[in-house]
Amino acid sequence: MEMDTTAGRARRIAIVLGSGAGMYFSIGIVLIYGFSVFIVPITADTGWDRTVVAAVVAPIAIVNGLMSPVVGALTDRFGPRRVLAVSSVSMAIGLIGVGIASQNLTTFIVAVAVASLVGAAQTGVPYTYVVVGWFSARRGLALGVMLSFVGLGIATVPPFLAFLISEWGWRFAFMAAGLISMAVTLPVALFVIRDPPVLQRPDRAGGEGHTVRQAVETASFWLMLGAFFLNYFAAAAGSISLPVVLADRGADPATAALVMSFVGVSFIVMRLGFGALLDRFPPVPLTSLAFLSPVVGHLVLLNSDGLIPVYVSAVFFGLATGAEGDAIGYLLAKRFGMRSFGKLFGINYMALTFGAGLGPALLHIAAADGASYFKAFSIFAGIAVIAPVLLILDRRTRSLTARD
Repeated sequence: MEMDTTAGRARRIAIVLGSGAGMYFSIGIVLIYGFSVFIVPITADTGWDRTVVAAVVAPIAIVNGLMSPVVGALTDRFGPRRVLAVSSVSMAIGLIGVGIASQNLTTFIVAVAVASLVGAAQTGVPYTYVVVGWFSARRGLALGVMLSFVGLGIATVPPFLAFLISEWGWRFAFMAAGLISMAVTLPVALFVIRDPPVLQRPDRAGGEGHTVRQAVETASFWLMLGAFFLNYFAAAAGSISLPVVLADRGADPATAALVMSFVGVSFIVMRLGFGALLDRFPPVPLTSLAFLSPVVGHLVLLNSDGLIPVYVSAVFFGLATGAEGDAIGYLLAKRFGMRSFGKLFGINYMALTFGAGLGPALLHIAAADGASYFKAFSIFAGIAVIAPVLLILDRRTRSLTARD
């Protein structure tokens, strides 16, 4: 699979970096992580209920999640390059529509849901398929490099959006995000991305591995799915809520937006380091250890009331989400092969995006506009503990099955 020629290495490097650039402008960066800096300005400008506005991230993630298996199936069928080219344009149209159509709360919710729908393929599903399909021996490192761009996006896109909002308003910021994202992702899809070798075969046979039916009949599939969901549920709830937590603790909007940079930097460090470690150490124990990070993040918030601990917790939430991005593709390919990788990754990405949307929304509801943060952080710390337990249980179950 991996060519040893200079031209082959250069092509693979370009594919990794191009996929990373696409992930930098993915729908999740703009509409999930970037959404955190829109909440306070939107409520200040419109008078809409803050809890409702904050909860809009849930339908974003639900729509995105429901579409992930569809995107995975389309990627298996048509290849990631075609899927990404079309979705680049449709995502831009959707984001521009949010800025134009949001005249009341109802149309805002509908417009955001539509943007999430039409931009659903600008996610990790096709980009991960590209990298996993082109790499084998250094797959963990390649995934880590590509997905580190997500951390860069988390670190820089929300502050940039906050700047646009402060200068020209939140509606303009949505429209600008759509145009800028298309200016990068469309050329990447057309001129950089190449479908993996398995899709270039005349028979397009998916290679070795499980079918979707065979995979879902295993306990391993469901334990991994549950672990991925709960880790992202707890980590995203913490990280995406941090600008609002800081605002409630007295920080100004610019300072509140800056906290996402801490999430992003730790995310980048974890993506690069964790991807390389996956190639060298047993992946399940390593991932289980990383999945304890959200527990620490919520406990830090639970036992503090100042600004500095919020930034400390941001580092732990970034570590958790950084590890998951590497682990999900790596573990699925290792366990189930490439035969139905797009579909299987899409299903698991659906769980991940559900966690990313439901977690922040439910944390805001539990926090009751800041009055019950203690209860909210306690609940989410407890939920976060379950994810590594499920991964260890999966490893133990497979070991016992192998012995039998």
